[in-house]
Amino acid sequence: MLQRVQNLYFGLAIILWSFFFSGASIIKMEHAATKTKEYISIFGCKTFQVIQGKESLVKVTHQPIYVLCGLMITLVFLTLMRYKSPKKQLSLARITLLLNAGLLLALVVWSTYLFASSPATSNNSLSIGYYLLCITVPLSFFGYRGVLRDKMLLDSMDRLR
Repeated sequence: MLQRVQNLYFGLAIILWSFFFSGASIIKMEHAATKTKEYISIFGCKTFQVIQGKESLVKVTHQPIYVLCGLMITLVFLTLMRYKSPKKQLSLARITLLLNAGLLLALVVWSTYLFASSPATSNNSLSIGYYLLCITVPLSFFGYRGVLRDKMLLDSMDRLR
């Protein structure tokens, strides 16, 4: 059933989630006093020292956020492939939507904490990874609505029989 509209939404969500594995940063922090830059991605935090306009890697802190990204890709793919069982697909789509929104909320709280605890001389900004995560939430919602519409259509067809 590849002609259904929710497959487009879930497919785009998988593509956006897999983009995080390219190393796209989520949060970027520049400290003017120490002349360091920090890039936070799903693999961890990389700290660079800026010397004469060149960045040199100082420290790498690993954080296993990539496990959550892999879990989300797997969950969205399972939701996509459960088209023969609309009831299970609907529950998986609901779990996907809630987990996606929860991860976005956790990232907002975490970034707010990081920005509040950074020194006043630092320049903090959100990178492309944050905005990609924001786009996956509406895609999950529209996919959920498509599955719900299909289930309601199948239920009405069963009542007519």
